[in-house]
Amino acid sequence: MNVTQTHSHAWTDECDAMQCPDCGGLLEPAEAGIACLGCRRAFPIRDGLLDMLKPLEGNNKIAADFYNGPLWPRFRFWEWFTFLCNGGERRARRQIVKYLPNLSGTRLLEVAVGDGANLSLIPDDCRVYGNDISTVQLSNCRRKHPQRDLRLFLGEAENLPFRDATFDNVLSVGALNYFSDPLKSLKEMARVVKPGGLVVVSDEVPNLPNRMIGHWIGLPKLDRWIMSRFLHLGPEFTDMVDKHRHLQLEPMVREALSDWQIHSLWFKVGYCIVGRPKGK
Repeated sequence: MNVTQTHSHAWTDECDAMQCPDCGGLLEPAEAGIACLGCRRAFPIRDGLLDMLKPLEGNNKIAADFYNGPLWPRFRFWEWFTFLCNGGERRARRQIVKYLPNLSGTRLLEVAVGDGANLSLIPDDCRVYGNDISTVQLSNCRRKHPQRDLRLFLGEAENLPFRDATFDNVLSVGALNYFSDPLKSLKEMARVVKPGGLVVVSDEVPNLPNRMIGHWIGLPKLDRWIMSRFLHLGPEFTDMVDKHRHLQLEPMVREALSDWQIHSLWFKVGYCIVGRPKGK
């Protein structure tokens, strides 16, 4: 059995831990994928990737277009440069993953896993499930980690296709600010974590654009040009960043998690939320 067949078979074996992202119904193996026993929606498996996406709208569509298109590889330099200023990418990412101790032998969901940049910090015997809205990112994740036992699926963070208390922990890096519904996404992450597990979520601080030169000298169009053209975010992603600069983290975290803290990262340009699901 080749690698693609192995990953496809692994997904059909996961049905007992999953639910339909549309209606919450039970799932069963079906021809070329899995299907919902309730609403009968079919979810195909292609090249080992389980496709649970509907046509995207709002922020999620903007993000998918960005990561599937030519702008992301250009912006990646600036992500690398930011990490370099914080001691290198591995060190910067370790500041997040350190909040998930004892991952060996556990089951971890990484929401917005991207191309798997955090996987080198996660023990090989930790079973990792990862979603994203970008086909290109998930394909790159599989290509970069061919020997890793990964279960990757296309799906939105707002409707995770797993039953309550499925995972030992959940991790998400670099995505929460710009989900179509950040609060719902955070609640979904908490829902699928077992009692005693952790939800660890990191991103740049939402008001980071307020620290740019145009904000301080009263020329917001300068900041827009820098983000859109110089940093290669493009006009739509730049608009999204600008609209979410006032996102308030604490009220959202307070509603979704208990026993939580928000840690400052990377000379205060990033944050890391660490908390436990409510009522567990």
